[in-house]
Amino acid sequence: MASAAGTVGARLTRNTLSMLGARIVMALAGLVSLPVVYQHLGPEAFGVWVLLTGLLAVVALFDLGLGSALVREVAAAETEAGPSDVLRRLLGLGLTWGLVLGGLTFAALAAGWPWIAHLLRLGELTRDAWHATLWLLLGVVAGGVELPWRAVLEGVQRYGALALVNAVTAVLGAVLTIAVVRLGGGLVALAAAAASTGAIRTILLAAAAYHRHRDLTPRWGRLAGPDLRRVGGYGLRVQVSSGAAAVNVELDRLVLGGFFGPAVAGDADLGTRLLNLLRLPPGFALLVLFPAAVRRAVTGGRAWLDTFYLTTVRYLAVFLAPAGAALMVSADPLVRLWLGHPVSWAGATIAILAPAYALNLIMGAATIVARVEGRPGLETRYVLLSVVLNVALTVPLLMLAGPLGVPTATALAVVLATGYFLAHFHRATGRPIRPVLRTLWPPIAAATVAGLATAALLGHLPDGPGRVGAALAVATRAGLTLTFAAALLVGGGYLSTDERARLRTLARRARALTPGVRR
Repeated sequence: MASAAGTVGARLTRNTLSMLGARIVMALAGLVSLPVVYQHLGPEAFGVWVLLTGLLAVVALFDLGLGSALVREVAAAETEAGPSDVLRRLLGLGLTWGLVLGGLTFAALAAGWPWIAHLLRLGELTRDAWHATLWLLLGVVAGGVELPWRAVLEGVQRYGALALVNAVTAVLGAVLTIAVVRLGGGLVALAAAAASTGAIRTILLAAAAYHRHRDLTPRWGRLAGPDLRRVGGYGLRVQVSSGAAAVNVELDRLVLGGFFGPAVAGDADLGTRLLNLLRLPPGFALLVLFPAAVRRAVTGGRAWLDTFYLTTVRYLAVFLAPAGAALMVSADPLVRLWLGHPVSWAGATIAILAPAYALNLIMGAATIVARVEGRPGLETRYVLLSVVLNVALTVPLLMLAGPLGVPTATALAVVLATGYFLAHFHRATGRPIRPVLRTLWPPIAAATVAGLATAALLGHLPDGPGRVGAALAVATRAGLTLTFAAALLVGGGYLSTDERARLRTLARRARALTPGVRR
């Protein structure tokens, strides 16, 4: 039993590290390429690019929840005798929907393009934007074809292959993007490069899945009613959540573009992209934890899930709460460090959204538990409430605070809806809420105090023009915030003896490196 648990733990660690490494590569590729794209396209054309990619990203998320449902089916099949013909047909259903979605999207765009162009204020870039959209649509189709192959790799926990493909295609995409814009290419060439990268990723993922698991090759065939209802019922509940989440994510861009033009939308999107660094490690940790939790819950039952839930919340809160505070106080110099000059809307977007996104990600642990127990519908009310609140708050706050009202509405909606989900999840599953509140409040309180203390000292902290001055400001502000938060958590006895020992080891290593850095 101990050996089996050790094997599972080793695999989980390996999967988490591989996906985290791939996501870091992807993030770095974006961080390197986006400033080049922004510089060569200019604010207006870059804003149009942001709006088009956002629009197609919303479309790509409407997969009927088959992505999550098929991962669950494949993971469950691994605990049984082996994959069945029904599972292969379900994977074929995912492949079919990817193609159907592309056709439906083309028809909708062709019919509504004049209205879309007017709504998003595309102006003289309307023609180029249309051709770019067609290329991006090919990327959406490639993503749909990729869906069953990705589900196979995730379901059998072959995250090493998945991570390698993601990392390689991210670097390739960044190289193509930089080459295209440096050679004078505009929106159309940029979209063609993105579509080509997506097609290459699909081919590589399909090859990796087919090479390792030919018995899970998708096939077309009739499915029995109970199988369709099982997968469809689960998938549609996930779809409501993911579709509504897409509205939350992309609504800001589209509203800013419609009210203030593409340039403002593009500048704000730069801040959102930087903020996604905060979501990087926990987001992929949660992705990797889901199929592993499905398997462990089969033998561990409710008791194991309860322990898993509180432990995951604890570690997410310890990481995310101080990181969110650090992002808030260092938002402006972080943007200057990245782009080489200030972009006010980007920095403000980071400062406003960081704490809301941090809280939302912390409660991703409850989302995993709900899905493992076969109750993804628990997310539905919370996500729909978030969308309703976002839409209801956006226009009043926009009229009151201008462009800053848009991310403010999103932040308030996310916080209020996440609080509702926390209460609803515990009530629906019969779990007491006090243990998780006792787990949450110390890191959140420590991060709040640390952020306020650092903000009060900003006038006395180093800063300066250019990237060097911005780097110094980011390092000082973020380091001070994290140090304050860690000191409060250690002093308050929140961290265990082993965790304090590891923290002291890291501190000693940092001090050992300091003299070499100063020389």
